[in-house]
Amino acid sequence: MCPRWTPRSGLPRNLEHAVILAPESRISRNRGVAPTASPHVANLAENRIVRLAWGCLGTFSLGLGIVGVLLPGWPTTIFLILAAACYARSSQRMYDRIVNNRMFGGHVRRFRETGGMPRQAKVLSLGVMWPFVLFAVVMAIPGSLLWAQALTLVLAVAGTIYILHLPTDRGDEGQA
Repeated sequence: MCPRWTPRSGLPRNLEHAVILAPESRISRNRGVAPTASPHVANLAENRIVRLAWGCLGTFSLGLGIVGVLLPGWPTTIFLILAAACYARSSQRMYDRIVNNRMFGGHVRRFRETGGMPRQAKVLSLGVMWPFVLFAVVMAIPGSLLWAQALTLVLAVAGTIYILHLPTDRGDEGQA
């Protein structure tokens, strides 16, 4: 049988091109992208309102990531990863701007491709997080706010468990 052509509509003009898919291959209902497509091709939501909601959530996450650049102790990369995931459902152009960013694009791209975190980044994250958490619990949060101290410790333990359960990306051990 002859393969059929399926256009990738919804992508920026410079990325619009036809994809040859064999008739027996499964095509996702979303823009004709094969299920094994690159993680860097946006899987746009069909509904315009849903795309708008994903875009708003991505912009909010991007804003929180930008705050992290300016505010010491506030995480940056995780909010940019979240923004990239949101933009992957709403806007190829905004997704490309995040993954091609000079400063953070490599980290976001690596996480989207592998789902992991380099060992050096894990050690650095935990090594920076815990002194700040302990300082906050012991010195900064008043003893009368026991619930705030407990919440800080619970969130720190949850963050530590999450970081330790991420696969270790062994691709670029030299970069964090």
